[in-house]
Amino acid sequence: ASKKGKGTMSASRTIHVLIKLIPLIISLRRDRKAWVRTEGKNLDLSKFQKNANKVLNTFVSLGPVYIKLGQWLSSRADILPQPYLEELSKLQDDVPAESFDKIKPIIEKDLGSLEKFTSINQKAISGASLGQVYLAKIKDQDVIVKVKRPGIEKIIESDIKVLKKVLPIAMRFVDPNLRFSAQSMLSQFIETIHEELDYTIESKNLKTIKKNLTRHDNVKIPQVYDDYSTKNVLTMEYIPGIKITNIEALDKAGIDRQKIVIDVHKVFFTMLLRDSIFHADPHPGNISVSDDGSLILYD
Repeated sequence: ASKKGKGTMSASRTIHVLIKLIPLIISLRRDRKAWVRTEGKNLDLSKFQKNANKVLNTFVSLGPVYIKLGQWLSSRADILPQPYLEELSKLQDDVPAESFDKIKPIIEKDLGSLEKFTSINQKAISGASLGQVYLAKIKDQDVIVKVKRPGIEKIIESDIKVLKKVLPIAMRFVDPNLRFSAQSMLSQFIETIHEELDYTIESKNLKTIKKNLTRHDNVKIPQVYDDYSTKNVLTMEYIPGIKITNIEALDKAGIDRQKIVIDVHKVFFTMLLRDSIFHADPHPGNISVSDDGSLILYD
């Protein structure tokens, strides 16, 4: 495409994003003021949930960068009222997956034939904003194969350009006290998304964290299969567990939830304060509990 054509596409995408985002930002501003003023008490929560659900659906419709932004915002209690955090946390591990036909060429280009795996289940077990996850076998070992979405780099690149244009305009509709942090937040977000596009970085971080956490005998970190991993494909040991927010299943398995809370705090704060690297994305999709009560950390 010519530069002029790309410029026109970028301009129309910017306008499209603004038209979608500005009404949401205005209702968020109103909701945030009401939430702060009343400390979240005696409010019509259904109205908040309805507005938050609009944000969720809009982010999904706008694609990977905005899904990622929504995931990122879902842990920012300094920016969003509780109903928004709860709604956006649904983005953690529930993004519609691309068909395997589009994913297969990526695996084959990086690893050669799919026959490198003893078997691979072609139905994704989860879709994230940048990649999706499949169950496979290497000999008799169950593994997880994480593959980047097709053409994701170009999509990210063009949408980050749009986001940089949209943010200053959108900020005019936001509380003044949020404006100051917006620019640094955007830089941090862009840096994070670029790192997440390179699975060799994730592989290196996984190995370092696994080594550091050998001091905790109640933490499991998946092992990376280097011969089956590249910048676009990451193959790890499959460690199934109960999602940390699935209270019913935890109780059924007889797991002491109070102990889990203490363990999570202990592990994450030790990482944060003691190690050169720490798990910076501790959302519910990334923490499970095994039957013996051990913590399993993913991503």
